[in-house]
Parts: sequence; structure tokens; C-alpha cells
Amino acid sequence: MNNKVVFFLMFFLLLYACSVEEEKNDNKTFIAKAGLANEYETSRQTLDAEISKNADNITALIARGNLALENYDFSNAFSDAARAFRLDSNNFQSRLLYARSLINRPTSTENDKIVAQRHFLKLVNENANNLDAIVGLANTYALLQDFENANIWIEKALKIDSKCIDAYRLKGSIFKIRYYAVIEDSDSKKFAEALFDSTINTYSYITQIDPEYHVAYMHLGLLFDQRNDPLCLDHYLSAVQVQPENLDYKYALAYAYGEFGKEREAMRVYAEMIQQDDTFYEAYCQTGQILQFKYYELDSALYYYSQVVDKDEHHLDAYVNMGIAYQDKGDITNALKNYSQALAIKPEERGGLVTLNQFNEQQDMARNRAKELKKKL
Repeated sequence: MNNKVVFFLMFFLLLYACSVEEEKNDNKTFIAKAGLANEYETSRQTLDAEISKNADNITALIARGNLALENYDFSNAFSDAARAFRLDSNNFQSRLLYARSLINRPTSTENDKIVAQRHFLKLVNENANNLDAIVGLANTYALLQDFENANIWIEKALKIDSKCIDAYRLKGSIFKIRYYAVIEDSDSKKFAEALFDSTINTYSYITQIDPEYHVAYMHLGLLFDQRNDPLCLDHYLSAVQVQPENLDYKYALAYAYGEFGKEREAMRVYAEMIQQDDTFYEAYCQTGQILQFKYYELDSALYYYSQVVDKDEHHLDAYVNMGIAYQDKGDITNALKNYSQALAIKPEERGGLVTLNQFNEQQDMARNRAKELKKKL
């Protein structure tokens, strides 16, 4: 039962990337598994110590808030931003941090975007050449679906710095949003293709500006992957080569290998992931699925599924797959046992990567297979 996995990821909730609006249109996001968590915590602890000595240390609050933003810790970023802004609303950096945090916090509303836009406008009026403020302002227009004004401010940023990655990243995101908005419209096929090409060209240019900018490779990989184009493999591989310790990137590469008939390569990458972090149970599950449904190596597949349920007792996919494997082996007792365990999982217990529709489909499969088996007893 090799369902497409919903990768998630807070990873791609990037600043200045129309993050929330864009990712709603993606079928795939990445598992939130912060590869730089230890580095972030170490840096944060240093700032924590400074702030513990003086809770009103605005410089340390701004530094800690920006650090949180850079590591997608949006709740803590907003907390520090709000305090710094209350302490000195005339401080340019505190207002900038507050505006950026306002549009990235998990509970951000339409009104937050409007308020943030006012703050960015004030910042731009104070410093007409500040790229963070200009791109931030462009981002608020994009988040409010005013792409015309967003592009005006993006171009202003690029006049100041023709290689401003944040501006190009936002530009690519806008192309991407517009592409997904028309892709299903048969009358807009040519327009959709033009938008797709523009998105690809923009992210590709980012990699020319900075060949080490791994995020752009991932965006390119996702775009080609969603079109079922094996070119995605090249981009995922580039991202992995730039960040070889990033499990999210390896997972995307391995999963795509499996999608495009390169199962042995997929299992090799999953094995690397398991060696790197043996708690990354999806690597076990995907390996099990390849062994079961591609190579019919049922005993080996069962071993990998057992590793999954040892780490996640509510992993519906693993239980259903184990039921199918035992059923194919003629072991009715263990097949029914695993189907029963699958059916005992409640919707609220399902993993964060499983939609309710997927959950219901998997349980329906387990229920129907169990009924058929019981008829044979």
C-alpha cells in the first residue's frame, strides 16, 4: 500500500516566501526534523543567559528573536519581538523584527498582515534602502494576494542589489502560487506553462547566485516531482550534496527514487538515514514497502515494519502492510491480529503526516480484508 507520503514540513515555511499561502497548494511538504537543532539551542542558551540578567535587554531580545526566526521557531520569535517592540517602538530593528514575526507566527491573521504592512511601510520611509524592510513589505502584499504591488517592491529591492536572494525567493514563490492557481484550468494551459517556466528560471538563477543555497534546489525538486518529471532527482541530489546531514532532503531524494523506479537507490538512502538517526521510522516503513510490494521479500519487510511499530504504536500504514504480508504468507492469525490493531487506532491518534481521508481509506482496507479472511475460517 505505497501511498504518497505527505512530507511536512515546517522547513519550507520560509521568511519572505509567501510561506503559508504557497504551501497550502503543495501536495508534499517535509517532515519537521531540525538538523541544526543543537546549534540553535546552544546559541539560544547564550542569549537566554544575557536576558535572565536583564529582562529588558533589547539588544539581546532582538538577537534572540532573529535567531528564532532563522530557525523557524515562530512562536518564540514573536514573543521576543513583541517584548522588544513594547520596550522601544522607535527602534528600527525592534520594529523590523516585530513586523517579520507578525506575518510568520502560527496564528497570523489577515489583519496581522495588514498591520505588518504598515510597519514595513514606516521602516521603508525611514530607510529607503533597507532590503529586509523592502522585501518584507513586498511579502505582505504577496500574502494579501496583491501581486502587482509585491512585484513593484521586489524590483525596487533588485535595483538596490541585483543578487538579493530574498527578493528572488519571493519572486519565485509568487510565480509558484500563480502556477498552482491555474494549473487545473484547461483554458489556461499555456499561461500555466509560462508560469512554471518562470518559477523554474527564478529558482535556477538563485542557485547560480549561490550554488550552496540548498533551499532553491528543494523547490526545484518539488516542482519537477509534482509534474512526475525525473529531473526532480537531480535537484534533490544537489540539495543532499550541499547538506549531506539533512534528513529531510535525504527523505525527499529516497522517496523520489522509489517513485521513479530506482528502488535499490531508494533503499540505499533510507539505510543511510537509519544509520544516521535510527528514530526516523518513516525510513523503515518506506524500505518495508519496497521490499514487500516491489521485491516480495515479505520476511524482510515484516522486520522493518516491526521497527516502525516499536517506535510508533499508532502507525496505521505499518499495521495494514503487516496484515497484508502475513495474509500473503498464509498466516491468517497474524494477519487478522494486525488488521485488528490497525482498526483499533483512533482518528485523533493518527500521525501528523496522515490526512483523515488517508486514514479512513487505510482502515477501510483493513476492515474489508479482515472480513474476507474471517469468511474463510
